[in-house]
Amino acid sequence: MTGNSLETKTHKMTEGNPFRTILLFAIPMILSNLFQQLYNVIDTIIVGKRLGTDALAAVGSASSITAVFVQLATGLALGGSIVIAQYFGAGKTARIWQSMSTSVLFSAGVAFCSTIAIWAGAGPLLALVHTPAEIAGMGVVYLRFYFLGCVPIFVYNALNGVYVALGDSRTPLKFLVISSILNVLLDLLFIIVLGGGVGGAALATAISQFAAALMAVKDIPKLLKEFEHDRSAPLFDRSLLVTMLRFALPSALQQSIVSVGSVVVQAAINGFGPAVIAGSAAAAKIINLATAVPINYSNAYANYVGQNIGACKEERIRPGLWASIVSCGGLSLVLTAVFELFPEQIIRLFIEETEADIEQVIAVGTAYIRVVGAFLVVFSVFMLVKATFKGSGDMGWFILTTLLSFFIRLFLTVGFAHVVGVDMIWWAFCAGWTIAMFVSVARYFQGGWRKKRITCPDDV
Repeated sequence: MTGNSLETKTHKMTEGNPFRTILLFAIPMILSNLFQQLYNVIDTIIVGKRLGTDALAAVGSASSITAVFVQLATGLALGGSIVIAQYFGAGKTARIWQSMSTSVLFSAGVAFCSTIAIWAGAGPLLALVHTPAEIAGMGVVYLRFYFLGCVPIFVYNALNGVYVALGDSRTPLKFLVISSILNVLLDLLFIIVLGGGVGGAALATAISQFAAALMAVKDIPKLLKEFEHDRSAPLFDRSLLVTMLRFALPSALQQSIVSVGSVVVQAAINGFGPAVIAGSAAAAKIINLATAVPINYSNAYANYVGQNIGACKEERIRPGLWASIVSCGGLSLVLTAVFELFPEQIIRLFIEETEADIEQVIAVGTAYIRVVGAFLVVFSVFMLVKATFKGSGDMGWFILTTLLSFFIRLFLTVGFAHVVGVDMIWWAFCAGWTIAMFVSVARYFQGGWRKKRITCPDDV
């Protein structure tokens, strides 16, 4: 077999030791997202060091809006990923080609409409989140250039869902390593050499996203070439889209609601002024880097659940969950220790020492990292348990627990932040995770998620 053969690229997760199976699959996924988050961190460091805290605050304010669309892309990709994983686990590979093309085409259409909306409404959106006037202009520039890469973001997420569903977590890692390096090099070129400001930072990200999507599109036929499929069948299948949307729309809606809520939270942060915005923006990049570990470990475990549910091997799911909690929880404990011991040193990486408001920026960022970092293990357990619901197709409870965490956070932020202080926003994260974790665990042991599969090997 060649290195590009089906057997070497796809991976059945229905056999073998659960701990080893999930860990080996999860590591490339974790590394992929870490690279993605890392270039966001480097992007933020370059902006903060070279362009100042106002530019850093503008990017932070705009990022709350970009997150809405990134989460929408992720939610839409989820529908295709769940369907493909269960078809693969059941051995029904003939439906995979059409599932993939339907997912990609639909995602690209949504992205195109989103790009037009942002170019027309960037200013009002930033005003809606109470972006201070002195940084709003930079925020508009950042949003418009960033959204030049919106279609590639959606296409890449859809194709990444295909790779993951088929058990290939190594190939997306390759794409993201290359695109991350490209993003950093373009940051240095556009910001430092050409003096492109925040627009240069956004354009660097857009170009790197286009590169990742192009590599994924070019490579996908190698992954799928040995699958049985009808070459005369249309690339877009409405019945498959309906099946995908059963999972994708609730997830996309949930993700979008959460992201819109994050915009509301960002508006609360913006009310404390540019220094607080800058400190929280720097800390948020680090926390996003840390949460990438449990998020991607849970995605690997969800795929494990999907394949085993499709193969009617439910007895493998509980050992897989406990193995995931032990390994992912251990990684989260290490990160917690780093955040508790070195928070100030981490924040100083983002700030030029000559900035007049540096002490306030550092104080805000340090508090954020310490408070949220202490609850990373709780977040890990929450993400892994609800991943059982995602992989099995129990989307109602997957969405319910996510929204529960979000609304607790939103309630505490909007209701108490300007009374208690900005630290309430960080504690609101932790309260939401903790309560939603206990609800998720209760649902897991109740076992209703076992009845949600869409296919099985014996189905006609």
